[in-house]
Amino acid sequence: MQDDNVKVTSVLVQHPPVTPALGYRFDFPDRSIAFSGDTTALEAVAQMAQGADVLVHEAMDFAAIEVFIRQQIAAGVGGTVEAAMAHMHADHTSAEDAGRIALEGGVKTLVLSHIGPPSVSDASWQDAARKHFDGEIRRS
Repeated sequence: MQDDNVKVTSVLVQHPPVTPALGYRFDFPDRSIAFSGDTTALEAVAQMAQGADVLVHEAMDFAAIEVFIRQQIAAGVGGTVEAAMAHMHADHTSAEDAGRIALEGGVKTLVLSHIGPPSVSDASWQDAARKHFDGEIRRS
C-alpha cells in the first residue's frame, strides 16, 4: 500500500500456528520503521528492515522464560515445560538474535518489544542484543 504520506510493505514471518503471520515496514518521507511481529529469527526481517531508522523486534530470554514456566506449572498452571519451550523456540526470537537482525538490517535504533519474561532487567536485554548490535537499543 502506498499513498503520498506512507508506503507500507510486509513480509511473511514464522509464528506457528498463526498463518499467515506478517512483519511490516512503514516508510514516511522523513523516516522509516519496521516491526517484526512475533516470529523466529528470520533473514527476511533483516531484509525488510534494511536501512530503517527503527526496528521494533520482539525478544524472549529463553532461559528466564523457562524458569518462569516452571514456576507457573509448579503453581498449578497446566501444560509441560517441554511443550511450552518448544512453542517459545518455534515462535519467538532471542534478544541476541534480534540484535543480529538489527545489525544485518543496518538499522539505527532497535526497540525490543513483546519481551518476556518481565523479570529480566533492561541491562540484560541490552547486553544480549549488544552481542551483535552497537546502535541505540530501547525497550518498549
